[in-house]
Amino acid sequence: MTGTQTFVRGFGKPLAIYSLSITALLIALLFFGGSLRRFVREALMQSVTSTHYEILCPPGALSQEAMMGFATMREPLFASLDKKVGDGAPNTEIRVVFDPKIPGPALGDPDQQPYSVTGTTIRTHLNGRVPQLSAAADGEALLHATWGGPGNAQIARWTAIWLVGEWRGAEIGMAAAQVEQRLGHKKVVSILRDPGSEISSPDDQTLLGAAWVSEIAEFGGAETVRKLYATKLPRPNVAAVANALGTTPLELDRKWQLWMYAYLAGMPPASHDSGMPMNMPMAGGHSVTGDR
Repeated sequence: MTGTQTFVRGFGKPLAIYSLSITALLIALLFFGGSLRRFVREALMQSVTSTHYEILCPPGALSQEAMMGFATMREPLFASLDKKVGDGAPNTEIRVVFDPKIPGPALGDPDQQPYSVTGTTIRTHLNGRVPQLSAAADGEALLHATWGGPGNAQIARWTAIWLVGEWRGAEIGMAAAQVEQRLGHKKVVSILRDPGSEISSPDDQTLLGAAWVSEIAEFGGAETVRKLYATKLPRPNVAAVANALGTTPLELDRKWQLWMYAYLAGMPPASHDSGMPMNMPMAGGHSVTGDR
């Protein structure tokens, strides 16, 4: 009887360890299964490399020539962006993953290629045989390599667009001025809010945010932009931003208005039915009247 009991107890220990191992594996798959599957999928992809890029895609999705052509054409962009941040990442490699399984552009905005950036890895949708990617994605990856992780994802995206210097082929300030002609002047507090209040379009908010970062760079230099980029801001607000930059909310708005109005002053008058408010309020209660 005693021998039987000893045998049961001895068998119970390995069984318990096995059960715990299976449970731990199931928990790991539950929480990290997506990352594990992505790791395996990307490990099996074909790839090409250039000086600063590694391009990956599923086997046969793109030709080696198309992948290398994309990487080669991207090198001048890397050099331009790196120079703007002080040549701080000469040995950085940006990894770009083109994958048809990643969701593509929204139906209402087919021209905009979505992407995600994790460190120096960019993942984006592959549609057809021609790889396409916004230059801001490279900017975001390069900022991570040179300035470290951002304090806020939204401001990181705006900073990357500032680094590129253009918005859909137009200079950022001019593109933002067109939005201001249409919507009227928006204070910094409105830009920092989630879309849907004064600025209903996420694209308009992103453009104005990038223009605001451009203004900060022009008045304060790249180091001031870096300070904004690195500040931990779970929910950006004017008071927190002003504190991080060592200024006041009123001064933030004053400089933003001056910078924006310099662009507006150089633009042709909006047509009467364009919806542009004719009065642009200035800090302190004054207003600037647009040409009629």
